[in-house]
Amino acid sequence: MRSSRRTSASVVTLGGVDDPFAGLRPGAVLGPFALTISAAANDRYWQGAGIDHPLRRAGALYPLIATNLTVLTFQQHCPAAMIQTHQHLVCHRRVDAPATLETVAAVVDLWERRGLAYIGVRAAITCEGTDLWTSTVHFTPAARVGARA
Repeated sequence: MRSSRRTSASVVTLGGVDDPFAGLRPGAVLGPFALTISAAANDRYWQGAGIDHPLRRAGALYPLIATNLTVLTFQQHCPAAMIQTHQHLVCHRRVDAPATLETVAAVVDLWERRGLAYIGVRAAITCEGTDLWTSTVHFTPAARVGARA
């Protein structure tokens, strides 16, 4: 197993590119970011995944919307192109569409591995103040991955 160098405060410099994450550091709060998901949009999520499930027919929100909300919340603070390298989703309860979801995220980790910088973001997605999903996503700058190829 290769080692990773993780840091909580230092600036990650990668191939001459300083601060690929727009100055974000562990502890930085991102959001809130609110988005209303209509029944039609929700059904398109299910359809795009190729899933025909009783929960879809019942109108339940598609759980992987949480990952998209995590990405959108992160992009409000770091608009550079990123590659999502990892995701982990915990579902706390079901909510039906239409629903207005609020996402508040935080940077939980920053590290460098094999010459690439990474950032970890954890988001809490709620609906009307009730916990719905917890989403953790790791990102690395897209420009640096392409430069290594």
